[in-house]
Amino acid sequence: MTAIPKSLVAVGCTTALVTGVAACGTIENISAGKKLENAADKLGERRSLSMELDLDATPEQLIALSKSDSAAEPMTREEAEALAGMKVSVAVQAKKPLAEAKDKDLIATRVKLSGPDGDLVEYRIMGETAYMRVDMRAFGELSGEPIPSADELPADMPGGKVVRKLFDGGWVKLDTAEMDKAREEMGAGAGKKGADGSEVSPETSRKIAKSLKKLFAREVTLKDKGRRDGADHVVATGPVRTLLTGVFNELRPFTDELPGGEDLPTAKDFKDVPNEKIAVDFAIKNGALAEASADLAPLAEGLKKGDKLPLKLTFGEGGKITAPSGATELDIKELMEAAGAMMLGGVDGADDAVSGDDFIVDDDVQGPEDINGIDGLTIDLDDLDKADARNR
Repeated sequence: MTAIPKSLVAVGCTTALVTGVAACGTIENISAGKKLENAADKLGERRSLSMELDLDATPEQLIALSKSDSAAEPMTREEAEALAGMKVSVAVQAKKPLAEAKDKDLIATRVKLSGPDGDLVEYRIMGETAYMRVDMRAFGELSGEPIPSADELPADMPGGKVVRKLFDGGWVKLDTAEMDKAREEMGAGAGKKGADGSEVSPETSRKIAKSLKKLFAREVTLKDKGRRDGADHVVATGPVRTLLTGVFNELRPFTDELPGGEDLPTAKDFKDVPNEKIAVDFAIKNGALAEASADLAPLAEGLKKGDKLPLKLTFGEGGKITAPSGATELDIKELMEAAGAMMLGGVDGADDAVSGDDFIVDDDVQGPEDINGIDGLTIDLDDLDKADARNR
């Protein structure tokens, strides 16, 4: 499947980063920077927060955007239809105001990926228990590969009991302590951490923030655009490729401490991302940041004149995150065994490969390059582990 174009990933990342430090840009109106800074601080006063990233684009617009990356194949019509209307939402709840909260103060976290027809994946962490549900049928449609129902799975497949529960689409739960133990036994390690046991040390966080503020002061221009539709608006404008390349250049000195830092992309990886200037419009309601939106049309090729390609990041109250009822407990070892069997084509070799009428996982069908069958959508134990650490 064609990879999600770098230009789309670039602007998504840049929008989030601008949201955090744009108040340090070059200010045409001195009140603009202060207004945006105060609005971001207001979010930190909350004990719960939700964020939703929404690309409101048609399949035709996504295909046009994918053509802006000459290093990748353009999206097919089927792929674009599957991705149109995708939303990613994150919510967090803490005992203290979020600006003051430490890892131990976090109560719960929820991450959800949704499509036009409903939720694809939802993941929650409550204390030391992780909850997850997956719509396998919808993922099959998204990837273009048929996925069997739970009843169609081979009775003797490794970890079949666990996999059937996942394929049924109901809630399952895992003990995160057992997850940590399984990762250690598999040699995954605990990941890179700061001196205080957090993912990144406070000192490193401050240095990174200072570096990014300098970058945005050089490259981002802020302007107060007045009030409309019940909100104050501040617009931050900057060149996409320059900003994205600059962000990773600023992060590079900290690769020894950043999880996954050894794999940070370089300027070469972004050479095909257009360096068009993109404006991020921040909407402020009741003094708090409510929305950040950008039009990606300047990055796309072949759009009709006047067409827009809106990307929107919405902020709101996260509310109370609860544990889902009726969740079935999974044995992490069985789950790892099943995952290994499905990825490697069976525990003892090709003869033990999982197969069904419409589903094959075999050495000559699925290789390491095919494991992430839906490009850009991966679930990594390291990522789940980090989320778990933040909730302890």
